[in-house]
Amino acid sequence: MKGSLMVTTVDEAAGFAARLLSLVEAASGHGLVLDEPSSDAEADEDLRRAIDAHDTAALYAVLVAGFSYQGITDATAQRFMEEHGTADWPAIARSLEQGRDLCPKLQGFETFVGCRYQKARKTCGNPAALPACPVAALPLRKGILNEQAFSLYLLIRDRCGGDLVAFIDQVLAVSECEPDPTTISREALIALLVAVRGVSRKLASMMLAWIMAATSDDRRHWRAVAASMVAVDSLVHNHLHRTGILSAYGAAHAYGTRCFGLSGCELVIRDLAARVSAIEGSIVSPRRLEHAVWRFCASRELARCNGRRINDDGACQLTDCPLWDGCGHVPLHPPRPQEASHDDTGNPAI
Repeated sequence: MKGSLMVTTVDEAAGFAARLLSLVEAASGHGLVLDEPSSDAEADEDLRRAIDAHDTAALYAVLVAGFSYQGITDATAQRFMEEHGTADWPAIARSLEQGRDLCPKLQGFETFVGCRYQKARKTCGNPAALPACPVAALPLRKGILNEQAFSLYLLIRDRCGGDLVAFIDQVLAVSECEPDPTTISREALIALLVAVRGVSRKLASMMLAWIMAATSDDRRHWRAVAASMVAVDSLVHNHLHRTGILSAYGAAHAYGTRCFGLSGCELVIRDLAARVSAIEGSIVSPRRLEHAVWRFCASRELARCNGRRINDDGACQLTDCPLWDGCGHVPLHPPRPQEASHDDTGNPAI
C-alpha cells in the first residue's frame, strides 16, 4: 500500500526532500555538507596544511589515491596501495626527466594522448618504448590508473604551473566579477579535472569538493564552491527514482552519464536545494542535500533506502520507513508486461 500525498509535483518533491534533510541531520546531530572519501579528522588537517603550504605533491597524492578507490571496495583499494605503493609527484618528475626522449607522448599534457597502456596485456600506443616506459613502471592496480597518474601530473605541471592551489585561487579571483562566481568557478575547475584521462564529472566533483572544503577559514570562496559540487552515485540516483522525485521533474532516466546531463539528477538536486532553502528559510547547499540523501540510503549510515533492503523488482514494502508517507514507492526495475502465450501454430493459446 502506498503512502498518502505521494510526490507528484516539484513542490511536493521539495517538501519531501526537506523532511529527509531534517530527519538525517537530527539523527546525526549536525548539518552535513560533504560526501567525503574520508571522515578522518587527521586527514582533513593534513589537507588543510597542504593547501596553506601550496604543497602540490601532497594534493597530487590525495587525488591519485581518490581516483584509485573507483570501481572497487575502499578496503580492497586501500590494501592494494599499502602493499604495492602509489604514484609519487617527485618520482614522476624524475622519471619524465630521465625518459624525456623515450616517447613523444611524454613531452607534455597536450601530447599525452593515445597512451592506451594496458597492464594485463602489456601493450600501449607506442609498443617499442614500453619496456622502459615510466608509465608502465608505476605499481598501480590497473593500467588506466597508471595512465591517469601521469595525465594528472602533466595537467598540473603544464596547465596549473605546478601549483594547484595558486591555480584554484586564480580561477576564483577571475570569477569574482561574474554574476554567479560560484557556478563559474565550479564549472571551470571541473572542466580542468575531467581533462585528465578517465576522470568523470562525478569523480572530479567529489575530489574537488573534499579538497576545497578542507581549507582554512580565510578561503571562504573555496568552501562555497565545494558546497555547490554534486557527485551523484547510484544510491542517490536510485532514491530519487524510487521516491518519484525524478518522475515529478519529468526526468526519469537510467543511472549513468545522464545523471549529469540536462534533466539529470544533478540539476534536480540543485533545484531541490534551492526550493528546500526557501522552505527552511536558510541556505541549503546542493552538496548538503545530496549528502543527506546518501546518508539516508548508505548501508553504513541510516541504511533506509537501498537495494539490500528493497526488492527493486517491485515497489518498496518498508512500511516502517520514516518517509513512507509521501514516497512514491516507484519500482526501480518494474517487471516487463508478459507477452501472450501462443500454441505451436502461432495462435493465442486458449
